[in-house]
Amino acid sequence: MTVHSKPEENIPPGTAGSRTGRVRQLPQQVLRNWPRPRVAAAVVAAGLAATFLLAANGMMAGAGTGWTGYALVGAGSILAGVLAGSYVNAPIGAAATLCDLRWPALGLFGAVWSSSAREALPAAQIAVGILSLSVMAWALHGRLELERKVTLGRSGSPDDDVDVCTDCRPLFHAKPRQD
Repeated sequence: MTVHSKPEENIPPGTAGSRTGRVRQLPQQVLRNWPRPRVAAAVVAAGLAATFLLAANGMMAGAGTGWTGYALVGAGSILAGVLAGSYVNAPIGAAATLCDLRWPALGLFGAVWSSSAREALPAAQIAVGILSLSVMAWALHGRLELERKVTLGRSGSPDDDVDVCTDCRPLFHAKPRQD
């Protein structure tokens, strides 16, 4: 520490005394280390999710819902894309299972209902839209947190326990080991 530096400048990022919150640390620790196939899968899945949302709610045919519908489609497709990217080549211990699909699917269908032009109360549509985005964000946070624990938490301390679902079927078949 120099005479002219502030004490918080000497704290490494990600430590307990740092000013970055847990939500900001998660993308830095996990998403930055994604290989190109995962990023490509996330981009393609976001495009497919946007196409699905626009087609399912009638926005492609010109049924307008206002700026809230387009904002919901944009945010929902980005969340769905990053979720799909998190399923591709996941590390051992964070492999995607069929159970991982239920919350994102519920969020996508909530986004379809809330962004469609229908005779519903606008406040109800906005509430369902916020709830559907929250469900997808929660599912994404759970995936990224599991991956962070598996990849970065190999110190062997008791705090690094990882809960893995043993009842769920894997989403992708495991690659045979090459020994």
